[in-house]
Amino acid sequence: MSVLGDDARRFTWRARRRRRILIGVAAALAALVAFVAVAVYSPIMSVREIVVAGTQRVDATQVDESLADLHGQPLALVTNDDVESRLQSYVMVQSYSIRVEPPSRLVVTIVERSPIGAVAVPSGYDVMDAAGVVLWTQSEPAGDIPTLELGGEGVDSEAFASAAAVSLALPVDFRAGVAAVTAKSIDDVRLTMRSGAEVVWGSAEESDRKAEVLAALVTATADQSISSYDVSSPETPVTR
Repeated sequence: MSVLGDDARRFTWRARRRRRILIGVAAALAALVAFVAVAVYSPIMSVREIVVAGTQRVDATQVDESLADLHGQPLALVTNDDVESRLQSYVMVQSYSIRVEPPSRLVVTIVERSPIGAVAVPSGYDVMDAAGVVLWTQSEPAGDIPTLELGGEGVDSEAFASAAAVSLALPVDFRAGVAAVTAKSIDDVRLTMRSGAEVVWGSAEESDRKAEVLAALVTATADQSISSYDVSSPETPVTR
């Protein structure tokens, strides 16, 4: 038996073995692709329930109706773009996230814009968030949202930025007790409480700390007649 003949047989055997392995791998991959395709496009794995979470001012029922045509789509193929295109008309929606819960539930969690103040306009009052986005317009000042008095400046001004930063720093329940935020300049922001008391805030710097100090002062002096709170230097506040 020749050496060349043995080498040829070994080469042929190895080639056949590699071919069988490749055929086996290809068959396994084809089966996997087929399984995934069946699983993804199966009616069992399609959107059959949409849960809208996180809404307060936004009507969850309306959002659900806007997303209704996602029913029946493959759950795994629903994208952020699919949801975004259906939520663009909701001014109150600041952001959202989606979560899929197999086999058939899609959860859409809404983050709403927070109204921080109302600016007087010819048609009434534009209620805005901290970015200056008009959320809605109403004829009268809101009972739980302060009026922003900007000295004639617009929402692209430093006065608005200062007033918005101060209002945003106030806890929501405390903000409801503020009638107006007046920004005479970036260093002279004042609050008018619904009780009639005035708050000298100063600049928007350290607003979170000033908000904490003011809330503590108001609580501590609840049984006193206070006409003015000065938290412009939050470490040495003054009441009168």
